[in-house]
Amino acid sequence: MLIPKYWAQYKQCFKVSSTVDNAPDNFHSKQVTIKRYGWSDISQEAALVHTKERVANAHSRWLAGKDIVRRERREEYNESNGIPIREEIISEHGFSENGLTESNLENSSCDTQLIVTRNTYGAQVANVNNIAIIDVDHDDLLHKKFPDSYDKQGFMDVSIIDKSQPSSMKVKVWSFVLIFILIASSIAWFGLSWLWLLVIMVGVTAYLWQQASKRDKARAQKYADDIASLLPFITDLIKKRVASHSKESFRLYETPAGFRIIATHDTIAPSDNLVAAWFEYFHADVNYVRLCQAQQCFRARLTAKPWRMSEVENNKLAKNIPAKDWFTEDNAFEKTATQQRQDLESGKASRKQWITYYDKYAKHYRACRYVEVFSGFDAGHQLEHQAIQTFIDWHDSICQVNKELQLA
Repeated sequence: MLIPKYWAQYKQCFKVSSTVDNAPDNFHSKQVTIKRYGWSDISQEAALVHTKERVANAHSRWLAGKDIVRRERREEYNESNGIPIREEIISEHGFSENGLTESNLENSSCDTQLIVTRNTYGAQVANVNNIAIIDVDHDDLLHKKFPDSYDKQGFMDVSIIDKSQPSSMKVKVWSFVLIFILIASSIAWFGLSWLWLLVIMVGVTAYLWQQASKRDKARAQKYADDIASLLPFITDLIKKRVASHSKESFRLYETPAGFRIIATHDTIAPSDNLVAAWFEYFHADVNYVRLCQAQQCFRARLTAKPWRMSEVENNKLAKNIPAKDWFTEDNAFEKTATQQRQDLESGKASRKQWITYYDKYAKHYRACRYVEVFSGFDAGHQLEHQAIQTFIDWHDSICQVNKELQLA
């Protein structure tokens, strides 16, 4: 798993000197500010050395006239930037025949390893190296099940409600336009009060508003019905899979915006071709697939998303976690060492306070709901994997899957 323990950030401004002989003829920019992240599993100092090396490398490429990314952005899924998962490590565990144990993964002899991190919006996340977890979103399933009604992002085609009478609204609009013209002409001809036109316009507006409300309700009802149909849809997919692959078994959970599937029959690496086949068959979230393959781990959110918690709406908890970058920031040209330490300590204090409140409130919510286990007819004859069962027990307890709590 590519989840470094230590992180640092370094930013520096470079200027082109008139004595630089190797600068290309078309070199127009006179200065550049370069920001890079650095990481290490050894120490914070090693992470800072690494980030400075990356800044120096980018500077060399800039001097050579190459196009560079000047400031690396914070990306939750680290898409295509070659940077590992940048999340604070909460705990590390290894699995043995005796169950789940606290461990130093560098010295662990356990095949199955678990790292619990806190992501960019404050929730706890499980990262496991060889127990397959498949994340499926409602949006992807809506597009697969109803391709004519939803696009790839899960947005509904608003025209589907009126496909039976596609030109009915146009006819109504033109009819109202003609009526208004006739009424206005009659009022002007006979010298009547324009109040009549105002009354008619108010009445027509009320009618059109009522019609629009009906269409909105129809779309909302269709969306609710379609979402409700996804559980039988994913259930049927799993049943067909285990029917044709008798040695496989899966555990299904419902999440607030989709489903979580855990393979329970065997351990497997994220890079395995079988995992890619599962991702495609179950229509896994593409961002999740990319992250698993790049970071060589499977992920599962263990606690609630803050914006789904009522405490955020009641202003008991801020929506966003303070100091998302909790690690060392060394700005060589902007801040003194004292200022950096003060900023870091202030950020740590506000972050720690937010986490204390968040962890307290998050106990009132569950991250997913257990649905069912699906096994092929030959799956029960395999060797039992203690690591998988231990992970399932731990996962279900942390996520509070069997408690009657709000999904968040």
